[in-house]
Amino acid sequence: MARVSASSMFLWDLGPQSMAEVIAEAGLEEMEFWVETPWYWEGGKRPGQAELIREVLGGRITTLHAPVMDLNPSSYNDLVALATIEESLSAIDLAGLLGAGVVVVHPGKRTARRPAREAERAKLRRYLGLCLDRAEERGVLLALENLEPAPWNLCSDPNEMGRFLDEFPRLGMTLDISHATPPPSGALAFVEALGDRILDVHVSATVDGVRHLPPSTGSVDLVLTALRDAGYDGPLTLELDDKKYPETLSKEDKVRAIIRERLHLESVWD
Repeated sequence: MARVSASSMFLWDLGPQSMAEVIAEAGLEEMEFWVETPWYWEGGKRPGQAELIREVLGGRITTLHAPVMDLNPSSYNDLVALATIEESLSAIDLAGLLGAGVVVVHPGKRTARRPAREAERAKLRRYLGLCLDRAEERGVLLALENLEPAPWNLCSDPNEMGRFLDEFPRLGMTLDISHATPPPSGALAFVEALGDRILDVHVSATVDGVRHLPPSTGSVDLVLTALRDAGYDGPLTLELDDKKYPETLSKEDKVRAIIRERLHLESVWD
């Protein structure tokens, strides 16, 4: 049976109670909480907000996405790299508080849009080592997400991702289908090479260069089928970008959109 989840990226404008209502009305039992969701992230991440998350959403949050928007563990700027470490450790602490099983982190990238060097990889190793130690202390798993193919992005292909997973046996992977496609063969290569290390899957489509679109287009069905046949039993996290829809979505619109995508994933999976 498909374990369909939804990222709070799609619920960006909602507070915790409304998020819980959307998830329940859409027929989901799981969600991935993105710590940069504004009502939590802005204002200093007060302890009371964390307690509210646990009270209202804690039972549903099975994966948590560490902050990535203006952070980079391999940044040329050492202060940015250090801030990334501190914020990621804080996210891991939050995951432990909420009882989330997996924390998703992004690999590094070279700050300049030039091919990544060993200097960037060394900083990523330091970051992963520190995060893995904290994750073990908090009883959660760490999953490294593949980035879009680009010379400056680390771990955007199965070979480099595999080298980091070999180096860090405690580390898992988040497969972001939209980052790896099109064509489907990009994501299928990750499933074939690293399927046994995948802990979480971000499900969305890329169409004409636009990422994080609804997967009901059918363009990622081959990848979903391959995951199913490989025995993957983790969450299928709908990572949809509400800004990519032609009109502003109401709360009810978001419920309907998630239901449509959930039914599609279930039809492919089952």
